[in-house]
Amino acid sequence: MFPIPPPVIPAPATVVGRLQIVSVGASNYIEELNRIGFLLQMFPYVAIDTEYPGTLHGAPAGPALTTAARYYAFVKANVDELPALQLGLTLCDEGGKLPEAIDDQGGSLQLAWEFNFSDFDIARGRHAPESVRFLMSQGFHFDVAREYGVPSAYFADWLAGVLARLPHWCQPPTWVAFGGAFDFAYMVKMLSGGQPLPDTPEELVARARYLLRGSVFDAKCMAEHCGRPELCGAGLRTVAAVLGVPQLHPAPPRLAGPKSHAACRIYSVMRTTLVHGGVGYAYAYEGLIDGIY
Repeated sequence: MFPIPPPVIPAPATVVGRLQIVSVGASNYIEELNRIGFLLQMFPYVAIDTEYPGTLHGAPAGPALTTAARYYAFVKANVDELPALQLGLTLCDEGGKLPEAIDDQGGSLQLAWEFNFSDFDIARGRHAPESVRFLMSQGFHFDVAREYGVPSAYFADWLAGVLARLPHWCQPPTWVAFGGAFDFAYMVKMLSGGQPLPDTPEELVARARYLLRGSVFDAKCMAEHCGRPELCGAGLRTVAAVLGVPQLHPAPPRLAGPKSHAACRIYSVMRTTLVHGGVGYAYAYEGLIDGIY
């Protein structure tokens, strides 16, 4: 394990409706990852979302490249160069139920997590200005993350240990994203110690399964191919609205924690009610990541 950094005070948890988004930084990432490891025994579905400093490289040209290969080359070029800023993480069980905590009034709050990473220095790191402006407009504070966030290497090392310690009788984790090429690419990058991504999308998916010790799904890919034309080409919020996923009020910032929660809700609906053939047929989508399969 990496040495534990000195303790710092994290930002307080954010409560939106009945959802508590736990802010995680250098002071509490070990505690929260251990809690997540315990909860995975009962809530083995893990929805993720990442935020990053935009994209700097376009898709390569060339008639020899398939659409999937071209898009993966675009993902790889950007993920290899730029660090992750945030990881949102939401757990649920077979029926879509989330873990809960008790608030000060004795009521129940659903839980999601938002890990803030300290790797990016906005004064020195390359980035896409329009992406940085958008993240700032949503309340992301680059200087706070730099000072109080957790290094992604510490996070990844501890997460790997948590996954390795899951009891053998547990259901292996099912990892979910919405439009997840960048999300799974960043998970692979962090868990691989920052090494360049594999050369092909097939290798990326295989590496993600191995490092995450489970299966991988993309709820956007499921939505695109479930026979509902109104879901084709739609974004996260639109798909959630069409599927009748309960909306959070007030509307939360469009950052990693709330987006992982929405991805979790969408996947649960897709998996249990919408995909033709039911739950068993949903596994036909395993490993199919939007844009790169």
